[in-house]
Amino acid sequence: MQSMTDNQAGPVAKESTTNCECPQQVPSTTSTGAAVPPSCPTNVVTIPVPILQSEGNFAYVTVKGSLHDYTCTVFGLNQAEVQALSNRLSVKPCVNGVLVAVPPMVMLNTLAQLSYKVVCSCGEAEICWTMQREV
Repeated sequence: MQSMTDNQAGPVAKESTTNCECPQQVPSTTSTGAAVPPSCPTNVVTIPVPILQSEGNFAYVTVKGSLHDYTCTVFGLNQAEVQALSNRLSVKPCVNGVLVAVPPMVMLNTLAQLSYKVVCSCGEAEICWTMQREV
């Protein structure tokens, strides 16, 4: 079986129809006879991906707390999720969210069991974690 480097140019025709960031292929006079631009490796395949997702709805929540505290605040939970948490944890209502009597890392792990995943975080002394799940 021959490899891609044995006198084969690879999928050149398909690359020209995609949004490849590599420069256009220019025939060269190298010893292999392959048309390879000097700045683009031959084993790179570029797959165009849309920047904005056209499908999928997401629910977002924010967990706010300090790594040195035993409580955290969660914003954006729906009523069913608040009810599920209150069955296992001490939950008190607060402005736009609920105060939960567990450390923030425990809360993040609990929300991960509800299919949430962390998509970003910010802060130093007090940290906000934004989590999402597909609905």
